[in-house]
Amino acid sequence: MEINQYFYQFSFKPQLLTEERIKMERKYKNKQADIIRQRSRMLLPKLLEIIRATPMENVEELAHSLKKMEVLMLIYSEYPFPNENQDTRQKINRILTARYSVEVGKTAWVIFQHQYEEPYLLDLLRSIYQVDQFGFMLLDDKIQYHMDNVMYHKSGVVQGITSALLLMGTKTTDAFHALKIEQESKLESTLMRKILEQGLSQDHMINRDGTDFIVRLLENYSMHEYKQLIKNYFEPRKYTQFHVAIVQQAVARLRDPRERVTDWQFLSSGALEEVKRWLIQKKLQILFENDQDNQRLNYWKRFIDYMQDVELIQDPMIAFIHFDNFVVVEYGQMGAAYFYHREGFEKIIRPISTSPTFRNSRSRSNKESMLKVPESSRAGVQLFIEKLGHHGRSWDDKFDSYMRQYLNGRF
Repeated sequence: MEINQYFYQFSFKPQLLTEERIKMERKYKNKQADIIRQRSRMLLPKLLEIIRATPMENVEELAHSLKKMEVLMLIYSEYPFPNENQDTRQKINRILTARYSVEVGKTAWVIFQHQYEEPYLLDLLRSIYQVDQFGFMLLDDKIQYHMDNVMYHKSGVVQGITSALLLMGTKTTDAFHALKIEQESKLESTLMRKILEQGLSQDHMINRDGTDFIVRLLENYSMHEYKQLIKNYFEPRKYTQFHVAIVQQAVARLRDPRERVTDWQFLSSGALEEVKRWLIQKKLQILFENDQDNQRLNYWKRFIDYMQDVELIQDPMIAFIHFDNFVVVEYGQMGAAYFYHREGFEKIIRPISTSPTFRNSRSRSNKESMLKVPESSRAGVQLFIEKLGHHGRSWDDKFDSYMRQYLNGRF
């Protein structure tokens, strides 16, 4: 017997038939529900009469006597029956639980996404969960593990979902998809808000979902809402813990706090100072971006807590680093740093930097030279303090000895 007779050169799949099946399933996906809703216009009033008249102890017996269509009528049509009394609504829940089916579970979950505060619906969902642990969702083990805490959270199911989403390693969008949470539903918007409110204070959610995702979410909120949310991000952090994209968005929406502090007054003074320090660090990074070893950047970062501001001139790259009683002029091109008394800088050096001669000069070296004024005083105002170079192995030690004195007001 030839072995080849068990193997075939060709195989065929009924592709067109498969495509047609999928098309028909999509077309008639909600057909059953539509038919039952239509029939309930005539049949539901009579069914409700029977339920009202049935004693609570006989409800399960009634449930098992009903046709499947009659059971589904209770979930497809007017659930959660806000016009019925408490007794009738409890009976309806018992019928839907006793005759539970996947259709009941799926439909209850869809209704929940638009009426998540409805107590009878919550009771039904908890009863359904006891029957099959929401098997209709086909949850993976990682999410299923959290479902007990979700359904019986002391602050409600919505908070239970929020807490689970904040604990899980699954990205928010993937978890929403797994939990069959509808886009633009009331539940989705509430969960997104709660996740941000409770999750922005920690890095877990931000690192898991990515800053681009967080920024896109935050962009959807009004200025008032945005301030409430972003406060939870800034308050617990030091500037060294900030995420670039999130701070950049805040500065774009609220403007630089050193130029317009009004829009930042929702923050504590300590948190606002951290934002200012981050902006100072950002300007130092721009100033020293062409340095190969980052030595100058790392050196000045040590003194950010003492800096009041950093101003940049772009062409050529020059920075005015403001401290309490003195100002340091540093250059993007490696060279010496010039130290000036604060008053002398404001009265003599700054006017040079804004003069037409400075602005109109096309020479980098000429512009830099204009800001190098080694005069201890001019017109009776204290000006030059010291010039310190960055060359040599121990230039930072030399800077330290001078900085200690200057920060203590000894010049």
